[in-house]
Order: sequence, then C-alpha cells, then structure tokens
Amino acid sequence: MSEFMAAHSVCFRTGVLVVLLMAWPCLLKMSVVFAQGSAETVIEQAKTQAAEKAVEKVTEKAMEKVAEKAAEKAVEKATEKSVEKVVEKAAQKAMEKAVQKATETTLQKAAAKAAQEETAQAELTAKRPEEFKGPTTVHFMVFVVDIDDIDDAAQNFTANVYLRLRWKDARLANPEGAIRQIPLMEVWNPRLLLANQQGVIPHSLPEIVQVHPDGTVIYHQRYTGKLSQRLMLADFPRDSHTFTVQFVAAGYQADELTFEPESIRNIRGGSMANTLSLADWKILSFEAVVAPYSPIQEIRTAGFAFQFQAQRYVAYYLWQVVLPLAVVVIMSWAAFWIGREHIGVRIAVATSSILTLIAHRFVLASLLPRLPYMTHLDYFTVGSTLLVLLALIAVITTGFLAAHGHNLQARKIDLLARGTFPGAFLLLLIWFIVG
Repeated sequence: MSEFMAAHSVCFRTGVLVVLLMAWPCLLKMSVVFAQGSAETVIEQAKTQAAEKAVEKVTEKAMEKVAEKAAEKAVEKATEKSVEKVVEKAAQKAMEKAVQKATETTLQKAAAKAAQEETAQAELTAKRPEEFKGPTTVHFMVFVVDIDDIDDAAQNFTANVYLRLRWKDARLANPEGAIRQIPLMEVWNPRLLLANQQGVIPHSLPEIVQVHPDGTVIYHQRYTGKLSQRLMLADFPRDSHTFTVQFVAAGYQADELTFEPESIRNIRGGSMANTLSLADWKILSFEAVVAPYSPIQEIRTAGFAFQFQAQRYVAYYLWQVVLPLAVVVIMSWAAFWIGREHIGVRIAVATSSILTLIAHRFVLASLLPRLPYMTHLDYFTVGSTLLVLLALIAVITTGFLAAHGHNLQARKIDLLARGTFPGAFLLLLIWFIVG
C-alpha cells in the first residue's frame, strides 16, 4: 500500500513538472506582457499623480492667491469699516460736542435773557411808573352794588362792592398794538387791600388788567363779604351811622401814591344802587373820598374810601318793641281799677307785668352787643320797668292801708295813680319818639 502511495506521489510530481515545462513559455510571455502592462500602468499612474500634484499645486497656489486677495479684500473692507466707524464715531463725538456747546451757548443765552427779563419784570412790578417824577396818580371809581345786612351785635355789615382803577404806565405802551390783558402780578399795581374786612373776602373777577396802547392800565374787581364797622349805639333805635369801605395801598405812603376820584357820567368817585337789600335802614347820603389810612399816628398809608350814611327805621321798633312794652305797662295799671278787697288779684296783675317786662328785656338784649353804656331803648325799657315796679308798690301800699282801715288814704292813692302813671308813661313815650 505504501509502495502504491509512493508510486502515485512520484507520478503526480512528474505530471506537474511536465505541465510546468510545457506552460513555461506561455507563462514567460504572460509575465512579460504583465510586466509591460504594469510599467505602463505605473507610468500612467505616475503621470496622473504628477498631473494631480501639479494641479493640486497650481490649485493650492491659486487658492493661496485667492485667499490672499480675499484676505486683502477682507482686511481692506474691515479697514474701511473700521475707518468708517472711527470717522463716524469721531463725527458723532464732534457733533455731540458741537450740539452740547451750542446747547450750552443757547442755555447761557436763554438764562441770561431770562435773568434779564426777570430783572426787567421785577423792576416793572416793583417800581412805580416814573417814580422819579413824584407820586403816582391812580384814579378810582367805587360802586356799591348792594348792602346785604347790617349786624349791630357783630359790629359789621355785608357789602357787595365793584371797584375800577386807572393809572398810566409808559413802560407798557405799545402804540401799534391793541388792548392787551395781562395778569395783575406781572405789572405794577397799587396792591389794594380792604382795611376793614372781616375774614377772607373772595375776588369775583379774574386778577387781570387791561393795557391800552398808550400805556393806560385799567383794573376791575368785585368784592363781597363782611366789613367791620364800629357803631355807637347810644341813640338806638333812633340812630344813624356812617359806614366806610376803606381801601388801602399796601406798602405805599401817602406821599408816594395819589388817589383821585374818577369822573364818569356825572358820577365822581363812586355811587350806590338805587335799591338795596336793607329792610330796616334808609340811605341818607354817600360819597367817595381820598382817605389815607392811619391805624396809628406814626403810619399814614395811601388809600381812599367809600362812605355812606344810613339811618335806622324807627317804625319797626315802635311796632315790634315799644307797642308790646306799652301793653305790658298799661296792663299793670289795671290793678288800680280792681277793688281793694281783691288784694291778691291786684298784686298778681302787677307782679305778672314785671315778669313779662323782664322776659321782654332778655329778647331785646339779643339785638345789641354788650355795651358799656345804655342806649335810648335801654332808658325807655328801664323807665317802663320802674313805672311797673312803682305800680306794684302802690298796689301793695293801698292793700296795706285798706287792711288797717285807712280806706280813704288808699282811695286817694288809687285815684292819684290812675292819672299819674299814664301821664308819666306818656311823657316817657314822647321822649323816646321825639327826643
């Protein structure tokens, strides 16, 4: 078996060798051809690689040039932008500085102009027109629209007053212009106050003045409120009083400001309405006068006043005060006609008369302030009270005499009282009405 295997191996090898020998020439030719093809391929590959390298090199150079140009352009563009930004920023700063400088200059000019105008305005409002020529003349006109009330107890009266002032200020002249309306505080004005006002008196009209082209200034105002007035009530209710609306130019002495009454339509200085709200007073006269205000002797402030004299209507007090009082007094005389045997009734009548008079006196006290002196009505009331008191004493006396058997004397007293008391009261009444 082994020999067979060995022989088989020898045969196989011999066959292989024969095949190789027979195929050698072909293999040789194939190797040559393969070698030639490989060389050409290598050459072609080398050429291709060289070309690729050349192209790559050229491309790299071109890219480098392009990159350089792009970089140059980018740098140039960036430089231009930077320069533009720098220039723009510089221009902006220059503009800001110019604007700031212009603004500062404008503000300085505006401030200087404002200060100049403020100074001029301060001089315009503080200094009198042409004060170097002497006192400033102001013309006034006062019109009393109404007198609403006169309060004796509060010592005041309520007035509705219209005021017109006129003066000339050449500093405000504008020959080519029209009539202007300017706030009062922006021009010189007398700064008028009501010297005798009580509390705050509102101004009904706007605080403005009318300035005419020639510099004439006109001011209108209306005041409504309570004004104090000291009343001497010794003759009450047969009294008459002078009431004053006192205007004062605050801060100006009488030698700095001259007030003169204005004349319009035959009215000089002022007037009053024909019909007033006063029911128990009669207006006797009125006038507007130049009246410097002197609260103390050392001060004499420029001013003027509107004065009116009013008289109280006595008829009201005759009906409302005197007549009820007379009824009470007459009632006390009834005791002299009552029989002396009714002593209790006689005393009751006289006593009730006195109590009624006392109550009536409290009512009268509310009409007047607390005064350190007696009025005309007080004397009449006291006289009536004394008559009633004397009547009570006479009734008690006659009752006492009658109780002790002195009827004749008691009768004489009654008869005397029936004539004496009415006569005395009649004289008192005549004194009150006439005296």
